[in-house]
Amino acid sequence: MIADLRKSLGKSLARPAIWIKRRQADAKSPECALLSCAGPKTIWERLRRRHTGTFLHGKFYCQPRCLETELVGQISRLRAMSAPVQPANRIPLGLLMVARGKLTHIEVRAALEAQRRARYGKIGEWFEKLGFATEQDVTAALALQWGCPVVSSMDLAAVTSHGSIPLPILEAFHMLPINYAATTNTLYVAFGERVDHAALYAIERILDCRTQACVAPRASIACELETMRQASRPDDVEFVTRDLSEMSRITSSYVSRLSPEEVCLSRIGGFIWLRLKTRSSATNLLFCMPSNLPGPKSAARLVKEFV
Repeated sequence: MIADLRKSLGKSLARPAIWIKRRQADAKSPECALLSCAGPKTIWERLRRRHTGTFLHGKFYCQPRCLETELVGQISRLRAMSAPVQPANRIPLGLLMVARGKLTHIEVRAALEAQRRARYGKIGEWFEKLGFATEQDVTAALALQWGCPVVSSMDLAAVTSHGSIPLPILEAFHMLPINYAATTNTLYVAFGERVDHAALYAIERILDCRTQACVAPRASIACELETMRQASRPDDVEFVTRDLSEMSRITSSYVSRLSPEEVCLSRIGGFIWLRLKTRSSATNLLFCMPSNLPGPKSAARLVKEFV
């Protein structure tokens, strides 16, 4: 009798422990990555809360204010970064085309002199303007210079399913996403001028994919960019500002209103690009930081009124 009572009492005492383990296993909310977070810390506090929060590059932030604190810190660091110095080409385009028999040394010198006097344009443009080479010749030489394939066709419709790149970034780097291979999670990006690997790295970081550089005729990319310029892009929002307090205020406003499940950000040239993803959509928040702004208190230019 006593043995049965002890056995029954042991089972009763074991039930709370089993229940606690099950509730601990069911608790899906990870701890906040912000060290100064004042949110729930104990398992009981986390169990009483619903699973809310936002992931920033794989790290969880339990509350909007935690996310905003970390975002402001990262934006400050990205803002202070200097733009990466473009490495010199291994072989100048003119010499490469001379070696391939497409130009003569006299034509290269003439194009360089015309470029120096005009103070604008790429050397490849001047080869074409002066009639020394065709666009196909320049494109093939550019591909050889950067070790990239030449684009044979563009499937822009397939790119939109993966995620858009803000138009100002595409225009700044004279590039265009031309295809997306879902099986390898690879986004193919065509350049009409020099290939920028730092820009490709930033795209990989934001869109969580691999990138593959290729080269396309400059005029074809310019034509596609002009078409994109005429189309509506409601998910892209651009602000022209270098003021950290202004960036912080805008970012906090978007985080508060959108309540994103995931946020990614990176510096790409003179831009800070934030991508805020919800269950149904993604918003590209872009801060353009031109060096010729008169001062830190410049007014933001709103492409889409949201603040």
